[in-house]
Amino acid sequence: MRYLLFTFALLFSTGFLTAQKSGKTYTVDRVPDPKNRNSSVSDPDDYLSASDEAVLDKLINAMEDSTTAQVAVVVLYSIGEEVPKDFATKLFNKWGIGQAEKDNGLLILTVMDQRRTEMETGLGTESILTDALCYRIITQEMIPHFKKGDYGVGLISGVNKCKYYLENPNSISEIQDQSQSSSNKGGWLQVLFGHSIFNGIFNLLALVFVYNGLSSKQDAYDKYMALRKSRKWVFLILFPFPYIFIWWFVGRKMKELRYGKRYSKKTGAELRLIPDNEEDPYLEKGQITEEEIGVADYDVWANDNDAGDLLILRYSKGNLKYRRCPKCNYITYYNSHSQTIISPTYSSTGLKEVTNDCKSCNYHEVKRVTIPMLTRSSSSGGGSSGGGGGGSRSWGGGSSGGGGAGASW
Repeated sequence: MRYLLFTFALLFSTGFLTAQKSGKTYTVDRVPDPKNRNSSVSDPDDYLSASDEAVLDKLINAMEDSTTAQVAVVVLYSIGEEVPKDFATKLFNKWGIGQAEKDNGLLILTVMDQRRTEMETGLGTESILTDALCYRIITQEMIPHFKKGDYGVGLISGVNKCKYYLENPNSISEIQDQSQSSSNKGGWLQVLFGHSIFNGIFNLLALVFVYNGLSSKQDAYDKYMALRKSRKWVFLILFPFPYIFIWWFVGRKMKELRYGKRYSKKTGAELRLIPDNEEDPYLEKGQITEEEIGVADYDVWANDNDAGDLLILRYSKGNLKYRRCPKCNYITYYNSHSQTIISPTYSSTGLKEVTNDCKSCNYHEVKRVTIPMLTRSSSSGGGSSGGGGGGSRSWGGGSSGGGGAGASW
């Protein structure tokens, strides 16, 4: 019973616990409008490769030419404390995605530090890209790739699926018929009841998962990491317990797992936790650097009677700016500078120089990346030319209908 209470409190606490965030934070006004460079992809922090952006633009342009629907893909590091759904709605309306007379726009917003993707639809697209279908596209086409770090592949897969449905609206009649049939059989009470049963089963499985982790014979570090891992897929608890003791109880248990007594696996002797300000002599340069830049936190446990008997435990933090260095293997490698050398034109590709550096071993790498050639509209219809001159594409003045869906990974 005690473990169940603790688990319940842990799940509730996930709403209060936030990962450390660093990097650029964007407001709606600060998001670069990709139409200024005749694109539909806004990726100011370079999570996508130039080739991925080129494929996305090709798919979106072809979709606009065949359906007049407009799609924007936005990838941002952080939007601060804003809710991604609200941010997507405001950004959609600020840019005016879709044609004004049809409201046939679609915005796919990915917020990296929240690990959240939202699809926002206009009134003209939500009849085809229903909320349920948007959720299915995100969870089945995009998130599996996002979990592997393949953001470009995931977005291309998602956009390609949206293109399929928007160009072939009759292909989703079966899905719509199934949804209609399910709704007619039981009405809103059945939908609500079914939703509650689903969430009840989900939460029960979460309880079993965490309980098994706590009651296993693993050491405290493994239990602690198992609880951290569970937070990645348990985001909400549907039965609020607004009692302050829960927060205190959870904090005490988490501290107990991390800072409780530890013993040497070699000798069985009790180990001593080295204070943070004295642990640097025990750590490698890369580990110290990871702590300094906020990528990880290290705990050092030492045997006072045996200088070589050490236990060093790593606790990672949520920092997406840095990647694993190909030379020293620490998470200290980052994009330090990007510069356009040759701007793309309608007749030739451009060239961008990307500089990567490691803060630990000073590994330095400069790569040159091809920027795709600018493309003109192949159609003279209203959706392609918009308000821009010279055949360039621009947003058509559409507005959000409030539909769509979102999911985390």
